[in-house]
Amino acid sequence: MRGFQPGYRWRHGVCACLLLVVNLILWFGTSDAVESTTRQPDTHASAEPQRLHPCPVLLVSERTRSSMVGTIMALLATFDEAGILPPEGTAQANQLIHGLIQLQSALMKSESPELAAYRMAAEAQWVSEHQDVEDGGRETGELTSNVLAMLMSYDHMHPLWEDPKVVAAMQAFNVTHADWIFMRECFHQADAVLRKQGRSIHTVYESWRMKMPGVKS
Repeated sequence: MRGFQPGYRWRHGVCACLLLVVNLILWFGTSDAVESTTRQPDTHASAEPQRLHPCPVLLVSERTRSSMVGTIMALLATFDEAGILPPEGTAQANQLIHGLIQLQSALMKSESPELAAYRMAAEAQWVSEHQDVEDGGRETGELTSNVLAMLMSYDHMHPLWEDPKVVAAMQAFNVTHADWIFMRECFHQADAVLRKQGRSIHTVYESWRMKMPGVKS
């Protein structure tokens, strides 16, 4: 997926588009907003039915919305720096943006006790293995690099998509199995590239996060 090198116009043009996309989703909270701005047929189609559900309306403050935008933008910039982002405007790029936005929305706004329990179990395992890591995203539900890593680590032993109630909670926010697989692939590829360079994906993410909207003072 090395379509271009870090520093390409993705960080500028796409970040501006992403800002619009995220705000549309948060303002309107409908599957139509997601579909019309981000989704195209993807190359990671799964066997599961691709039925879309009306997304719950996300009632959030300006500060929260800004922080949610900044978190996703920082993840994309991190993937860009690792050189693994698919080319701008492709179905894969759209799928990645959609998946990250909707996964964060599910974590922050879902009322599913099963999804909450899964997230808490993933967090407990992550904290036991990374006691020295501080991350406010674990408290707010924002999709930081650490939160994404903890979910994927737990998913390795406890597959998220094998729990029907957790799956239903994810699908309520239009996160499909194909989306999850693709996000996981992108994260692991970026992590591997940065490790070879002697860098941590979390350090790179934090550096980008400080440059994005919604940074807490």
